[in-house]
Amino acid sequence: MAAFDAHYQGAVQPIHLMQEQMTREAFMGFLRGNIIKYASRLGKKDKEVKETAKILQYALWLHQTAQGEELKI
Repeated sequence: MAAFDAHYQGAVQPIHLMQEQMTREAFMGFLRGNIIKYASRLGKKDKEVKETAKILQYALWLHQTAQGEELKI
């Protein structure tokens, strides 16, 4: 699911760098925080479809992390 804009595409994905540099607990907290952020502003900033796509993406990454997997982008 590509929920993010093209400016996030590069040789090194920031989300992968964060997963490598942060503890598992800190990374999962970051993902949970972003889910809360996008859910709380649903319909206030971007179109709801874009915001719900971001919520789904972060939830998928949280699920993958909880299972001990490397993120699939």
